[in-house]
Amino acid sequence: MLVVANVCVDPTGILSKNSLRLDHDRFIKGLAKLAHAIKSEGAVAVVQLYHGGRFAKTNTAYAPSVVAISDINLAGFYKIALKSQEMDQKWSILSDLLEKQIPKEMTKKNIKEVIDAYTDATLRAKKAGFDMVEIHGATGYLPVQFLSPRTNLRKDRYGGSLKNRMRFPLQLVAAIKKAAGDGFPVGYRFMADEWINGGFSLSEAKVFAGRLYDLKIAYLSVTGGSYEAFLTPDIIKKSAEPCYMVHLAREIKQTVATPIIISGRIITPDLAENILLNKHADLIGLARPLFTDPNWPQKAGLGNIESINLCNNCGTCFKMVVADRPVLCPQFERSKLIKRKQMLKEMKNPNKKVLIAMDGSENAAMGAAYAADMLSEREDFQITILHIKTEESERYADEIREMMQIIQILFKERAIPESTITVMVKNQKNGVAGDILDEISTGGYGTVVVGRRGISRTKQFLFGSVSNKIIQNAKNCAVWVVD
Repeated sequence: MLVVANVCVDPTGILSKNSLRLDHDRFIKGLAKLAHAIKSEGAVAVVQLYHGGRFAKTNTAYAPSVVAISDINLAGFYKIALKSQEMDQKWSILSDLLEKQIPKEMTKKNIKEVIDAYTDATLRAKKAGFDMVEIHGATGYLPVQFLSPRTNLRKDRYGGSLKNRMRFPLQLVAAIKKAAGDGFPVGYRFMADEWINGGFSLSEAKVFAGRLYDLKIAYLSVTGGSYEAFLTPDIIKKSAEPCYMVHLAREIKQTVATPIIISGRIITPDLAENILLNKHADLIGLARPLFTDPNWPQKAGLGNIESINLCNNCGTCFKMVVADRPVLCPQFERSKLIKRKQMLKEMKNPNKKVLIAMDGSENAAMGAAYAADMLSEREDFQITILHIKTEESERYADEIREMMQIIQILFKERAIPESTITVMVKNQKNGVAGDILDEISTGGYGTVVVGRRGISRTKQFLFGSVSNKIIQNAKNCAVWVVD
């Protein structure tokens, strides 16, 4: 079984510009290739669904309660990330630390919207050809934020007692299972202990595991710790030890009959075999060991233990994740390492993705036409035409649809391949400018094109405009404002 981790279900919960996504139908095609590649080699294809909650890197971060990231000491987390980074990366990490926003407490409407996002992502996963999904309910993501008394300070039916704190993740599992239907299993990445004083504890986790068993969850992939815990001295020391989370798996396995997966520094086949023989878990999960040597299972099966390239816990991959950079392993063979670095160098080119904001006005259409002229006959760009649906645009839906068709014809006339163009329509959530900025941030665009919509410069100066807000707040991209 190969778990593709981790895939974001909604733009409000995205953790990284490099994160895989399933929050829109346009991502189905790409992930379908991945599912096919996994299944063609005889493995079960699983996609892991997540929402970052209070850790999300977006203009609007949802959380159970208003507990700012800065209220919890993450200095060690970023200190690790700063080691061995280039100067521009260090500034980026420090800027990110300083700009941690206070999350928005989720309303009941927000809770329903996020659950719907998970179920929509599940249906997309099925369309993409995956065999099952895994809910990421560990590492401090949104489900754990509801479970933890540290981060859930709510006074309504979603907070307070363990019964109430379990309500969101249990509703989430039930909704996903209903959407998935029979024959499409749902697994759960399970936090057995938050490893922080006042946090979600093992005793509570046993109760929660029982409730998941009642919902017929396919398996529990047991882990421990959250982002805040990982860089505390005790956990750093503990996580360097082989099989350091096996005791958690053993405790949960003794509680429920659900199949248990365990991971955490299981670096050799002998360690894995002993866990199974002692019935501490039912399946072995490999993350960094498999990243270091993708042929680990084959070599173990053939008895070629000495030839396995073992993870030495250097932490390079972890540092790069924290720094929001695509990861590599210094233990890769030289040719693979060179290819990987070349690929990452190509990815640094920020101008490969273009976002064109369309509100249906002639000015916006002129902006799109200008972009079409600039990109004429180019095939190395990905272009997204975005429309934020408002009450006003609903009244002029036919005109907007016609304008979109005209734009697509313009691109075709400029010999820009249809395969490079995506049309995206989103309902307004945080205002037009806010929603465009969210897409810029989560989509990693290098260029954004907006029209001035006929507003005079005087009115813009006095009252502001969408284009002005985008110019002032868009980061790491060029903004074209077309009159």
